[in-house]
Amino acid sequence: MSNILISPLLFRKIIMQLLFPPGGIILSILLIGVLFLCNKKKLATILMLFLMIFLYLLSSWFGEYIFLRPLEDDYGFLQENTMEDMNLANPVLVVLSGGITEESLSGKAEIGEITLARLYGAYLIYNRSKYPIWVTGGILFNHKDATSSATIMKQVLINLGVPFDNVFIEEKSRTTYENAIFTIEEIKKQGYKEIILVTSALHMRRSVQSFEDDQLTIIPAPVNYLFENKNPGILSILPNRESWEHNLRALHEWIGLLYYRIL
Repeated sequence: MSNILISPLLFRKIIMQLLFPPGGIILSILLIGVLFLCNKKKLATILMLFLMIFLYLLSSWFGEYIFLRPLEDDYGFLQENTMEDMNLANPVLVVLSGGITEESLSGKAEIGEITLARLYGAYLIYNRSKYPIWVTGGILFNHKDATSSATIMKQVLINLGVPFDNVFIEEKSRTTYENAIFTIEEIKKQGYKEIILVTSALHMRRSVQSFEDDQLTIIPAPVNYLFENKNPGILSILPNRESWEHNLRALHEWIGLLYYRIL
């Protein structure tokens, strides 16, 4: 029990769960209730108004424009002619895990939708280039006996047609920062000079910051874009589940970027 309590990574995740919606929303409602009970009605009303505005933004297209769009606008889609013009010396594809589902009734873990989108994007680049692929992702908390994300990711790529010997795994990491540390360590041993980094578009800014290295050139290859840059319809302006899910992911990235900056 003591080992769990002193784990910095677990402590960070607990704090995130308490502050990140829905935990943060519940705490905000409790705080507003306490303020009303303490006859601080003016302050409670102001906080309630801010909470309502925040919840509306978090669940609508306007929130996506504020939270999601800036992250996805950082890097454009990697074009085939872009790689050809770069005259790459010794490149490698690196694909970051976006999570896997829990063990199913059959006893097998399944790939998550976000990870699958990243793998498919990497597969399309591989078909054009035949560069070797490193997949990175370990075992999450409370799943000590589970299969690592990287192992499952490798099998998916093999099923898509990538040769077994062209896919390598890093399965110790549990965070984006650890993805970078452990993967760069292995890549340098192999003598690679450029990393074509494949991850979701909204996750790319934090990923590039994590992978920056004086001895390597990082080439962003964002996939899995979420923001639709068009005039929103009435259904997008109203609170909706799709915007809610997109904005939660974007908010997670902004908090992660702030955390890395503080460190």
